[in-house]
Amino acid sequence: MNNIEPTLREKFLQFREVYEASRIRLEDSGASGSVVAQEVWIEAMTAVPLTNDKLRLYKMHVAMQSVNGGELFAVPDDTEE
Repeated sequence: MNNIEPTLREKFLQFREVYEASRIRLEDSGASGSVVAQEVWIEAMTAVPLTNDKLRLYKMHVAMQSVNGGELFAVPDDTEE
């Protein structure tokens, strides 16, 4: 789960950037919660297409980050102290 390829990590970060920009824009425009909940995914998937498997992996990483905290899609620190 911690080992995301650098190219996939970059794609996930781009996806997240579009998702968040869309969410902020829609919320600022006064869109309803249901519109925001649907449109952010549509806009992110349009801008940065992910296969179903990659989208599932993305959602698992977001869920793990929300439970465990930390930096989303961070490069793991493999150094031992």
